[in-house]
Amino acid sequence: MVFIECAACGTPTIGARSGGPVEFVTDDIGVLVDEVDNWKEEAGAKKLGESVAEQVSKALKEDWKGKTMGKKCVPFVTASYSTSAQCSSMLRNMRKWSR
Repeated sequence: MVFIECAACGTPTIGARSGGPVEFVTDDIGVLVDEVDNWKEEAGAKKLGESVAEQVSKALKEDWKGKTMGKKCVPFVTASYSTSAQCSSMLRNMRKWSR
C-alpha cells in the first residue's frame, strides 16, 4: 500500500523486487532492486540496503520526482487504484461473471 500512496503523491518508489510490488511497480514509476538470498542475515541486509541507498541517491541526483517518473505516478494511480477505477473494474467483473 505504501508504494501506491507514494505514487499517488507523485513520488516514485524504490523497494525490493519481491512480493506485491513486482505486480505494479514499473520502470515508469519506480525501481525495484534485486533481493539477495541472505537478506535476513547481517551481510545480506547490508547488501540490500546498499542497493536501495544507491537508487535513492540516483533518484535525488536525477530528480525523478520533478523531472521524470514523478509526472507519471499520479496518472498511473488514478487509472489503476482510484475509487472510480476500482468500481469500474468490479462492475466489469460482475458483468463478466454473470454471463
